[in-house]
Amino acid sequence: MMISRRSLIELIGASAVSGGLPSIASAQQYPDKPIHIVVPFPPGGSLDGAPRIVAQHIVARNGWSIVVDNRPGAGGQLGSVIGKQAPPDGYLLTAINGVTHGSAAALKRDLGYDPIKDFVPIILIADAPMVVLVSSELPVRTVPEFLDLLRKQPGKLNYGSGGFGTQHHLAAAMLLDKAGLPPSIATHVPSRGLALAITDMLAGSVQFIISSVGPAWQHVAAGKFRALAVTSPKRLTRFPDLPTMVELGYRDFEILAWSGLAAPAGTPQSIVTRWNEAVNQALTDANVQKQLAGFDFDPRGGTPAEFAGFIAREIVRYRGLGESAGLLKAT
Repeated sequence: MMISRRSLIELIGASAVSGGLPSIASAQQYPDKPIHIVVPFPPGGSLDGAPRIVAQHIVARNGWSIVVDNRPGAGGQLGSVIGKQAPPDGYLLTAINGVTHGSAAALKRDLGYDPIKDFVPIILIADAPMVVLVSSELPVRTVPEFLDLLRKQPGKLNYGSGGFGTQHHLAAAMLLDKAGLPPSIATHVPSRGLALAITDMLAGSVQFIISSVGPAWQHVAAGKFRALAVTSPKRLTRFPDLPTMVELGYRDFEILAWSGLAAPAGTPQSIVTRWNEAVNQALTDANVQKQLAGFDFDPRGGTPAEFAGFIAREIVRYRGLGESAGLLKAT
């Protein structure tokens, strides 16, 4: 059943303010044991980096004990289900992102969790552009040259992603669709997270990917990957020569990777507020900002309600992109 944008915002907003207030004693004691943050992807990528950077700052500043627990699998579904099933007491949070609560939530019919009803949004940590990358072994230096190569060699090239329904998958499928190419022109090779997809590209099993900038840029600098364009609305200050996909004529081709934090539905509002304040404070720290910049992440912050509205808009937008690229038929 299709859900309207307004309905999504109302549902998530209701979740964001749900949960009764704990007793004064429990509020004063929290946290009195280690807090686990489940990251539904492997270590090493930007979706692991952003929550880990923030957690390290909070540990140093507040003295809390925080364990970052990577639980990759099924394009983020495994870790998200673990987060959904946790007791709503603030001791297990989930690092959600544009895959688990964006593209996959819009494209997959059975996630094993409801991204709206099963979680309370806490805060949008950061977002980042994505970049169109090809193997340096391919004889192309621009997006038009790359698309021409695909036309001349149908079915010969593979593209990577962090899993079916991830932003990387949707972005590549959308590129083919907007270029007027059939899905069979290249083969999708999903991995268990972006870090492993980049490893596949280094090994030569895939020849192109649309990836977050940070985790891949060292390989561009080393000459192993070639960057062709970025998916942000504007060119990046750090890479001013890279055109945007919009500049190249691909209207509405704007995709940002993002990372946020959520708690299980029913978590007391006082705990959600305490975490929101702690992360907002962390994002003002110059060292945190510098570390996030290493992944080409821009710090965001804001209120739980603002994050709820952001998630609702993401799901609606990705559902539209999925319909345009024909991916909803495959779910």
